[in-house]
Amino acid sequence: MKVMLNGLQAGNRSGTGRYTTELARWLPQVSNDLDFAAVWPKNADPPNTEAPGFTLIKKDFSSAWRRLLYDQLGLRSEGRQAGADLTHYPANVGNLFGGIRSIVTVHDLSFIRHPSWYTLGRSAYYRSVVSRSTQTAARIIADSTATADDLINLLDVSAARIDVIPLGVSEAYTPQSTAQQEAVREKYSLPEAFFLFVGTLEPRKNVTRIIQGWAGHAQAAKLPLVIAGRDGWKVQPIHQAANQYDDTGQIQFPGFIAEEDLPALLSAAKIVVWPSLWEGFGLLPLESMACGTPVVTSNRSSLPEVVGDAALTVDPDDADAIGKAMLRLASDEKLYKDLRERGLSRAKEFTWKRTAELTCDAYRKAMIP
Repeated sequence: MKVMLNGLQAGNRSGTGRYTTELARWLPQVSNDLDFAAVWPKNADPPNTEAPGFTLIKKDFSSAWRRLLYDQLGLRSEGRQAGADLTHYPANVGNLFGGIRSIVTVHDLSFIRHPSWYTLGRSAYYRSVVSRSTQTAARIIADSTATADDLINLLDVSAARIDVIPLGVSEAYTPQSTAQQEAVREKYSLPEAFFLFVGTLEPRKNVTRIIQGWAGHAQAAKLPLVIAGRDGWKVQPIHQAANQYDDTGQIQFPGFIAEEDLPALLSAAKIVVWPSLWEGFGLLPLESMACGTPVVTSNRSSLPEVVGDAALTVDPDDADAIGKAMLRLASDEKLYKDLRERGLSRAKEFTWKRTAELTCDAYRKAMIP
């Protein structure tokens, strides 16, 4: 059996890009009965694999429109030429027209639950194409039980067609040395100790309430707040809140963090604050715990099933509760040490190897008539 992986998302600096890259790296390593071909962006680093039965097909597109046409028409033709029995679309949008056997990974349905977090055109587009993708796919992979439940309740997908497969933590995410932490602080001009948020600055990341909570309570811990990540959409309220609540320059925006710097940054932080309003999985809290840094996160969507009892969870709509949790964790040394140890242990349960193994099982089920 041969599987074609649509790896064009690998060039994306988001979680779906990471997921696609890790799949391409691990799938050939965990299966003896499957061969793989991956379509890959010409300007993206190729997956680190020389496994037999793995073929890389590099593509370059001059426009988003050409890329869209290839996703729906070119990939189908490419798969047939490669002799693929199954095509995997790993980034929400799958095969829209049928005619091939496919599987699609749906990471979340926040564009249906909360369309106001997106531009009108973007939310309508995703609702249409993701719904259609789940109809044509032989099976659907969901990152979490929370996303699986949404697929069932919001898109009327049969539970029998869904495989819940959690994401993994890369081997790079371990507690980093003092020298590595100092280097990343120097590179991004960061303080010695700090609260940290990392992610795209957009409404569902709930950054405005992090700022409000920090100003209301956590500032008493005498730790500055670092908000790291690139601007997404609807970012103006975030910067307005920073200007409103910070008159001493204790909120820093270092911008986008290179992926190779993330383990050191997460290790250098005192506490990671990530009370997202909705996530299909929430990889960043898990990576933080793997680096030995305790986490304050949301009690909503997939996040409780990801962190288990190894983090403080709060109502993400309550800025006061977010701030109190930040201050509590910064002030209670016993709790801090306990969550550090629990987090390190919890993170070890999630590996990309296991993600790839379960994905191969889903491929086999997708081929059953």
